[in-house]
Order: sequence, then C-alpha cells, then structure tokens
Amino acid sequence: MRTLQYYAFVIYFALLLLLSFVFLSPLPAFLSLPFLWLIIFSEFRITKPVKVQRSFPEKRYVEGNVVKFRYMIEGHGYYFIKDSANQLQGFCKNICVEKRDLRLRKFGKIAFRKMEIYFEDFLGLYAHYSRKKDSGEIKVYPKIEYMRKFPIKPRKTRTLLGDYPSKRKGRGIEFMDIREYEPGDDMRRINWKATARADKLMVNEYESERTGDTVILLDVRRFYKGSEEYEKILNASVRAAATIATYLSRTRSRVGLVILGHSVDWIYPTYGKRAMYLILDRLLYVRTKRISRLPFDYGKFIVSRFFPPNSFVILISPLLSWDIDDAVVELLAKKYDILVLSPTLIGDENDLATEILRMEREVRLRRLRLYARVVDWNIRYPLTSVLKVLRVMR
Repeated sequence: MRTLQYYAFVIYFALLLLLSFVFLSPLPAFLSLPFLWLIIFSEFRITKPVKVQRSFPEKRYVEGNVVKFRYMIEGHGYYFIKDSANQLQGFCKNICVEKRDLRLRKFGKIAFRKMEIYFEDFLGLYAHYSRKKDSGEIKVYPKIEYMRKFPIKPRKTRTLLGDYPSKRKGRGIEFMDIREYEPGDDMRRINWKATARADKLMVNEYESERTGDTVILLDVRRFYKGSEEYEKILNASVRAAATIATYLSRTRSRVGLVILGHSVDWIYPTYGKRAMYLILDRLLYVRTKRISRLPFDYGKFIVSRFFPPNSFVILISPLLSWDIDDAVVELLAKKYDILVLSPTLIGDENDLATEILRMEREVRLRRLRLYARVVDWNIRYPLTSVLKVLRVMR
C-alpha cells in the first residue's frame, strides 16, 4: 500500500504543475520534476514484504530471569514489529539481527498468538502492514525459596516407606533403641560396642520412616477490586505453594493441589518431579481480574471427596472468608490433619476499615488455633525465615 508521503508528493507535483500553468512560468514545473522522478521510481521499484524470525533459548523460566530474544529481519527499509513480548523499530538493509532482553517480573504464561509487522521502503513511499499468526509460549514459574527441611510434619502417615518419622521401629536413619540380636537381623545393624559390654550380639533399632499424602489447599479468591493489594497477597500465596510443592516433590510423599479462585481446580496426589511440574504449571493460571463468589465449601468438598483421610492438608489463605472456620472444623472431624498458613494482608494504617479487618482476622486466627496448627505469616518476610522461627519455638 502507498503511504501518506506518497500521496503528499503527488499533491505537491500537481500543485506545482498547476502554478506553472496559472502564472505561465516554467519555474514551478522545474521544481515539480524531483517529485515526479520519486513517484515514477516508486512505481517501478518492487518492494518485498519484510520477513521476521524470532528465537529464544528456553521455554521455562523463573520470576526475575532474563529472556534473550533474537530477531532476524530480512528486508530493506524501516520496520516496526510488535509481538506479545517486545516492540522493535529501526532501519534494516537486506538482513539484520536485533537482540532484546526481557526481564520476567510476574509469574504466568506468555503466549505468542499474533505478530504485527509494519514496513516502509527507504523512501517512505511504499508500506506493508501484516498481522500474522504467531506460535510458541514462555512459562514463567513463581519464585521458589530453597527449603532444606519443612519443620511441620503430618501427625499420621501411610504404611509405605518415606521421609516422615512414624514413631515406630523399623527401617530408617534415626536411632531409636538397642536390643538383642535375633535370627534374620541385618549384620550391618550390629552395635559392636554394646556387644562387647553385654557379651552378646546387640543390634541397633531405628525409627521407621513412612510416606504421607499432602494436599495444598490454595485460597486465592478475589474479594475486592484493588489490584495492588490483590497482587501482593496472590504473589505471596502462590510462591509459598510453589516452595512447599517443590520441597515435597524431593521427598517420597504424594502431593496434590486444590485451587480456589474464580473457579475450583485440583490435581490428584502424585510423586516426584511429575507432581512438581503439574502443580507449577497449574499455578500459572490462578491470577484473575473478576471478583470471586465461590464459597469455601467447594474446597472442603473436593478435599473430602477426592483425597484420602489422614492426609496432611496445608491451607494457604489470607482468611478473609467467614466460612473457613466451620470448613476447617469439618475437615478435622473427618480425620484430616490441617496446617493453616495465613499470609498477612492488612497493612499498618489506622483507619476504621483496616482496624475492623485486623480485628476480624485476629478473632478467626484465635479460633482456628483451638483446632489446628496455624502460622501467621507477614509477607514482608520470606517464608523460610518464618518457618525457621517456628521450628525454634517448637
């Protein structure tokens, strides 16, 4: 297509030619010749549409990482390129390469669905605009804190071998007792010092380590329209869920996830890295702009319906919903072990609304402490620091 500059040259040529006939002077006609040559030159010049190829090294990143994009542009003229991640503009002669670094500041998914390309020749008389389908995606996982050991253990475990002490004698690494040797005992468990003192074979007994089912119940429902407060509590909650899920994936425990947002979603417990990637992928879609009217009873129903009793339920919630208390009591009555991890949302302002919210949350925390284990987490501090202090206090 022709640009406005092309039509401006045509108008200039016509006006100068008209002035030459009106004033019967050859000077305007001579001045119009450069415009005429540019118009004729642009008519016979064949300009090909620009070609763009984009590449980036990986598809999975963590918050704070930098993605190095590489664009290869083939054409001769000025270009403007826009996709889901970057905007490029400049001048290219034949083939040129543009590099862009993009810092990923929010977790989520960057899907490349379309690319807009605007191109002008070096005279600015011919332009080409296209919007083509794009493909590819970048997954930005939440920032994960390294957790060496989770200080809170489930009270009940399964019969399979795992990493949780079960207070029973069996295979494990934690020393428990010494007893007399019996036929069939492993020779490597013989305690030679105790054998020398007792003048008979003595063997060590260890605390049996079992596995357990852990369910992360993530409450990220949106109750208000303010975006800044919601983003803070959402980021803290999702990072906590990702940190706990990553730690549990290194153990021999089964990990599941239940998300309460604008809708309810869940992942049935599974083992290892498969569980970690399933949970991290599902956490990319928890952000919403709509107010949630989903009651907490949906989360209680999913846990009691699809997860076995005696599971360790880690509830991550700001405790802004009035129906959480009764739901936690019902889950405890159904033999679920509950840990409440509550990120602090209310600020330090002294207005009446903040005071009311703070008092309601304190009442809810005190009531929950009567039935379950509760961690009041100020999101200004890292989760691992809060859990370290909790371990010292315990």
